[in-house]
Amino acid sequence: MKNSNDPLLDEIVSFLRQKEQDKNDNMFIPREKVNEWMQSDDIEVLGAVFFLLTDRRYYSYIKPFFSVEDYHCFVRRYYERCFLENPDGEWSDSRYSAGWSLVSWFIGLWNDPKVPRWILDDIKKWLAQLYKNGHEELRICIETATLEHLLERRDMVKYFADWKSDPVLKMAYAKAMEWSINQQS
Repeated sequence: MKNSNDPLLDEIVSFLRQKEQDKNDNMFIPREKVNEWMQSDDIEVLGAVFFLLTDRRYYSYIKPFFSVEDYHCFVRRYYERCFLENPDGEWSDSRYSAGWSLVSWFIGLWNDPKVPRWILDDIKKWLAQLYKNGHEELRICIETATLEHLLERRDMVKYFADWKSDPVLKMAYAKAMEWSINQQS
């Protein structure tokens, strides 16, 4: 497991630990600080920021508030790095854990009526491009860790149905649908 020596990671972890120990609801973290952390190139820093942004125990302490419009590009960039680099760190997700996590994040956004639908379309388009440009290992990961689990839901089957008409994506869609159908049998 690779550890980061980035001082930004130390800052984030310090905040998380302090928040766990001190249940003081007046303690907050400035949005500007989170924005600074989001610009890091260190995958472990990005993983810790991702955790901060997606864990309800900590997210509400960022002031002023981040909307999904404010951070979805960061999350997409983080997932892409995980998919491409397959890190083995304390805070960063491996390729497959990123794929499974992406399913949960996407479904959470899908189920939230306040999330603009263009964000979902953007993520779907990004995932398609990542698959098309990816090497075989990455494609298998997207099929098995992400698409198969998304297509367990009828609404996702319909939403991703346009992949059937793409010469590259149709194979991923077909394999994921086959797995999904077998799971339901």
